[in-house]
Amino acid sequence: MVISGDTQASPAFATAVAGVDVMVHEAQANELLRQAQAIMAARGNAWLAKLLGDIQTYHTMPAEAAGIANQAGAKLLILTHLTPPLPEFFAEPAFMTEVERVRPSGSLLGHDGLMVSLPAGSDRLDITDLK
Repeated sequence: MVISGDTQASPAFATAVAGVDVMVHEAQANELLRQAQAIMAARGNAWLAKLLGDIQTYHTMPAEAAGIANQAGAKLLILTHLTPPLPEFFAEPAFMTEVERVRPSGSLLGHDGLMVSLPAGSDRLDITDLK
């Protein structure tokens, strides 16, 4: 299992973790942030508009995370540290639509109560929702 967070997409990361079973990777929905940035700029909040623009330059978009997982040959990709944070019923389509175009299966949106087990001596991944 590997975890990547607060970073730009990195093909070198995929190479370094080739063959990983579970990749936990941050994801940021830049289109939503661009919309929020425009709203803040229109309302005269230049500081927040700048911040929303800046963070788009140093995080990984969902489709990029999916590509990295594919390149690494990860069995499972779990998206976490989602920006902007959204309620689960909004987060699923906002983050997973692009992922599914790049990686049609083997991806989940991380959430509180998600448990992934890698039983010793097995190739199995056991996924449980503790909610």
